[in-house]
Amino acid sequence: MLGIFSGLFGCSKKPEYPFDKEKAYYFLRQGVIAGGAVHYDFSPEGIVEYYSYVRAVPEYEAGMRDKGADIYFVGLKEGRVEVTLTYEYPTCEPEIDSFTLNVDKDLCVTRVP
Repeated sequence: MLGIFSGLFGCSKKPEYPFDKEKAYYFLRQGVIAGGAVHYDFSPEGIVEYYSYVRAVPEYEAGMRDKGADIYFVGLKEGRVEVTLTYEYPTCEPEIDSFTLNVDKDLCVTRVP
């Protein structure tokens, strides 16, 4: 019965994540044009892992660019890690975005200012 009402009134079920969302660090990745790519590098490796949920493009749009992605960095063990995102496009120089994350003993991930 609940499924009928949620379908009629536009309510959707909250997604379930395979990690503790409260402890993860949330990052909104910018959209990437068709033919582009995003690469994630971690230094050192093994302190965090990431989960990426791409935002869907509405059906009425041409689809030449995605709408970005919700990225969650999840702590695996205590420490600091330098995260580097490299955006590559076919006719441009790569764009690089980097930041440092800290993982505490409870595996809560925060961004270092």
